[in-house]
Amino acid sequence: MKTVRKIALAGNPNVGKSTVFNELTGSNQHTGNWTGKTVELACDNFYYKFNNYELYDLPGTYSLAISSKEEEVSRDFIESLDYECLVCVIDATNLERNLNLVLQISEVTDRIVVLLNLCDEAKKRNISIDREELSRQLGLPVVEATARSGKGINELLENIHLIVTGMLTPEPKRHTYSSPIEQALRVLESVGIERYRAIRILENGEEPEGLKQKNAYIRACNILERFNLDGDNFVESITLSIFQQSRKISKAVVKQMPSKKENREKKLDKILMGKFTSVLSMLVIFGIVLWITVAGSNYPSDFLRNIFDNFENWLAGAMASVNIPDWLISVFVNGILRVLLWVVAVMLPPMAIFFPLFAILEDFGLLPRIAFNLDPYFKSCGACGKQALTTCMGYGCNAVGVTGARIIDSPRERLIAIITNSLSPCNGRFPPPILWQLRWLKKIKTSSK
Repeated sequence: MKTVRKIALAGNPNVGKSTVFNELTGSNQHTGNWTGKTVELACDNFYYKFNNYELYDLPGTYSLAISSKEEEVSRDFIESLDYECLVCVIDATNLERNLNLVLQISEVTDRIVVLLNLCDEAKKRNISIDREELSRQLGLPVVEATARSGKGINELLENIHLIVTGMLTPEPKRHTYSSPIEQALRVLESVGIERYRAIRILENGEEPEGLKQKNAYIRACNILERFNLDGDNFVESITLSIFQQSRKISKAVVKQMPSKKENREKKLDKILMGKFTSVLSMLVIFGIVLWITVAGSNYPSDFLRNIFDNFENWLAGAMASVNIPDWLISVFVNGILRVLLWVVAVMLPPMAIFFPLFAILEDFGLLPRIAFNLDPYFKSCGACGKQALTTCMGYGCNAVGVTGARIIDSPRERLIAIITNSLSPCNGRFPPPILWQLRWLKKIKTSSK
């Protein structure tokens, strides 16, 4: 135990990294199931076979192409290579999405152990994964585990020990991009720039230091420009290529017997995600929610208003009985208190109906599908697809729609969402546009006569 050996723990959000961290270190790091829960590097020690290990739990990230502060922290630590082994935790129930990060990390280092976590959940969903084939496809050791029960942790420790001591040397299979991109990367690699660093330079458009490196960068950019792969096109091509490889590997190693629930979901997806039925079904669902909100809120609103009216009359009488001036009673009861209570009576019932219905739509997986359908329309306006959700929330209450914009990573797109969501008609502002529409229709009907 003379030297402290650094180990990194990486993975997508919500794959059980914190649970693995707790199992290895015996600590009680808080676990959560929301994106970006780990915002700092958690660090603790554990011992195995006379070695002292220092384990770093990196913030959850979907990609090394950063879009948030948490992903930047993870990327910088991974690319620093200041560790002797990296454990990449992936979700066995969603292998295709998780392999994206594994393929990107394997460009940076070969000292990787892949931990296939949540195998118990995969079994419940009739998902079986050929671990040996997955290991062969990646060129990396793969460990099956259920971290919350401790299953697979001993095998993980042994693989970490073998890599750290040099008894196991993984040979990750290098991902091949399109021919122009490979040509550009080879130009940069020929002047001593590592492959992962070359990808990052071309992604960000950062000119490297040194005359040879600058000339190589210019030649690489010229290659990409000839094939229209510069700027955003380069990033999209890289991302698409990695996702295609992830899908290919996933199809080769995953076998799943669909359950009745999954069959129902597939049939539902044909309607909700269909080319011709998606928009119509979305409008019908949201129209039903708004109708229930507007029609259903009338009864509790009338009930609250009657209670508040009786309370106002009682309070005015009580104030008059102790000789409080009429003008003060009028200002306080008929002015301040009445406005406050009427706002509560008008706005509370619709919010109490709309947001539970909104939560039900989310639980059934309808909101992500609606956001997916609306994504191209929001992008065509220069906004973010995630704004679809915050805009829908704004119909219940503008304040919630504005604060919900924090889920959008880009400051520019977040500002667009905040401004436009504050202009959408919430339940308290529905009557004016409805009355305007009715008046407009009445004018049309009168003029036609």
